[in-house]
Amino acid sequence: MLDFISSQFAFYLTLILVLFVPGIFLILATRMYKEFSLLELFVLTFGSSIAIVDFLVIFLGRTPLHITRASVLGGIVAFCATCWALERNYRKKNSITTPRAEQIPETKISRRSTLLVVLLLFLTIFIKTIYFKDAIFPTATDLGHHMYWTKAMVATGQLPKYEKVDIGADLTIGKPQPIADFIIGEHLFFAAIALISGAEFVSAFPVLVLLLVHLMTVLAIFILTRSFFKNSKHRNTIAITALFLIGPLFAIASPQAKFISGGVIGNDVGNLLIPLTMLLYLKAFIENKASVFAYALFLSLGLAYTHHLSTFVFIFLALFSIITYAALNTKTILDDLRGWIQMATKPAVLAVLAFGMIFVFFFYMPTYLNTKAINTAVGAPSKATRTGLTLDQLKSTAGEARYAFAIIGILLLFFMKKIGKYNQAFLIGWTLALTLMSLRPDWLFVDIPSNRIASYIVYPVSIIAAFLLVVILTELKSKIKNKNYLNPIFLLVTFFLFMSFVSTNGLYDNAQGLNLTSSSNEALQTYAASGYLADKLSSNDIVLKDHNYLAGDSWIKLFFMKGYNYPLSRGYFKRYEDTTKTREQCTNFMISAPNGTEAAQCFAGTHTDFLMIDPKIDSEQFKHSAKFWQVYSSDAVGIFYKAL
Repeated sequence: MLDFISSQFAFYLTLILVLFVPGIFLILATRMYKEFSLLELFVLTFGSSIAIVDFLVIFLGRTPLHITRASVLGGIVAFCATCWALERNYRKKNSITTPRAEQIPETKISRRSTLLVVLLLFLTIFIKTIYFKDAIFPTATDLGHHMYWTKAMVATGQLPKYEKVDIGADLTIGKPQPIADFIIGEHLFFAAIALISGAEFVSAFPVLVLLLVHLMTVLAIFILTRSFFKNSKHRNTIAITALFLIGPLFAIASPQAKFISGGVIGNDVGNLLIPLTMLLYLKAFIENKASVFAYALFLSLGLAYTHHLSTFVFIFLALFSIITYAALNTKTILDDLRGWIQMATKPAVLAVLAFGMIFVFFFYMPTYLNTKAINTAVGAPSKATRTGLTLDQLKSTAGEARYAFAIIGILLLFFMKKIGKYNQAFLIGWTLALTLMSLRPDWLFVDIPSNRIASYIVYPVSIIAAFLLVVILTELKSKIKNKNYLNPIFLLVTFFLFMSFVSTNGLYDNAQGLNLTSSSNEALQTYAASGYLADKLSSNDIVLKDHNYLAGDSWIKLFFMKGYNYPLSRGYFKRYEDTTKTREQCTNFMISAPNGTEAAQCFAGTHTDFLMIDPKIDSEQFKHSAKFWQVYSSDAVGIFYKAL
């Protein structure tokens, strides 16, 4: 019991140390506490800490110190001490006694509004808890793949070398080939948490961290909405409405909850860093502050090292925001452009750009910055899944109610100059970029799965829908107060019908995401069998497992730690029927027809001698053959050894 309590204490203390403390000290050193409210600073410290720890671990991985508990702890302490010294030196030179005295005044939120925000956050967490009670146990394929690379870093103290092996045309296992699908930032902060806390990888630890990332994303959308509508007297109401749409009504709706339990780390972190960078850029452009612009660039670098798709999306939304701004402000665009160039050439900005170039060219270049990876993302759509969604599919992804209100809301935004020209351009550009990328990727030469791009649109759509709902509410209130041409009762009924439509639609989306069953028991059996087999293997043994029926099978590699493709895996059956390119068939033959001629050639070429299968589906072909001995048996997992 004491061991459990101490391990939990160490884990949560590590979360604070890794995901909040570095950001706090960076904000002190850069004096961002003068620019933002306490709530904004709270969320910024979290996003900043992820970027800082990522760069810190990359640096350690390129030095003789390596990535160890002592070096990561020492690196965080050294970074914080340096930031503190810079802040103290600045305050001493400028005779400043306390940083809090300089913080900008915050527009107060009423007590009732504060209680409403707390209630919405509580409901969000409560609904997520209902979902994660059956999904907190690590079974997801993507999460298993990511945790393999994280564990490899922890075990070796080195940055991962993203490679995999495949079975070639000669039926032998080929040499390792580079993988561009994994981005190093997806694993670095997980490795830091695991090293310091000692958390087990096959546990709730990865999902809990991603859940925390998403909760901070919800808060990021709230503070970004307040920033977008800073000039409106209904600023807090719009932000609370956005929180309602993106919190309780999007708590477990697909794809967000599935991203968390499924371990889609890049999307989860990207969904956090995109609104935070937009918050910073928005303030930098509105107030012409180079220091904030430099900070925004730093977070943009953190995003680039974390997820290629999120970075790609961010580039397009920035481009569309600039185009929208130019179209809506033709008279002032040249003067504004000169101001942007002036701001971008300030020392702080140039220092961050230099830091980024040094890191890219001398420390670690992201794996997706190569010709092959770029060609797979840019160009005419190459697959049916990349040719764009239908309008119905996009509406379903965004949420029918949110999308319906957002369509009208974005049209209204074109005429809302009073919210601010930058606010207007960012909101419209953000939404238009994602809409076109999702519906017509061929127009933009985007060759990325359209459903993955569409998942980003929920956030701007929710903000714009919240804006329109508040416009409708205030208009109704005004008409009722002035007893104008419409009956007040009719207006109230109309409003409640709108809210009912939004609420029931959102709750229905949540209901669709609920798990009816849990695969935890079967996954536990998979892990027990993996642990057993890992103790028995020699260096020459080759294992083949089945991805179709084994629960949590992508986690098996964490028990062996012999390579990303170890054990070999029989993939989904449709993979072997792909007519677009030749696929190896050995992993299918060796399980489906292990006694056939093709399988015999595959066994001889790959030297596979252990097979992990679901005994309810695939045991008979092995039991009736003298070539195979069953060495492990449970309800969900059977292991067979191929006799020599």
